[in-house]
Amino acid sequence: MRPAAALLLLLVACAERWERPGATEAESEAALAICTGEAARQVPPAMAWTMVAPGSWIPGEQRCWTQNNRTECVRSPPRFIPPRYDWVDLAAGQRRAVRNACMAEGGWTYEGLRPLRLQ
Repeated sequence: MRPAAALLLLLVACAERWERPGATEAESEAALAICTGEAARQVPPAMAWTMVAPGSWIPGEQRCWTQNNRTECVRSPPRFIPPRYDWVDLAAGQRRAVRNACMAEGGWTYEGLRPLRLQ
């Protein structure tokens, strides 16, 4: 599994936990949805084609074996793995900051991530 796919799976498997004294989880989720929508209206996406992983060289290998008292070797040349590019939302951090400020204004405190319940 690619590292990006593993990270996405990890993020999908967890949800943010915002708390306010006396509030229910449903109220927290509703407030988060409202603030997320407001942040999306205030800070539109700013997509840019960006390098997300640099290119790299994989060194060549030499594999040897002995058969009938004779050693044979096969060499593979080094290989270049080209850089990876993808669309990246440059405004994501600002949008998250606006959303978090909205939650804080409503009296909510960020308490980290919690596992999602699949029911």
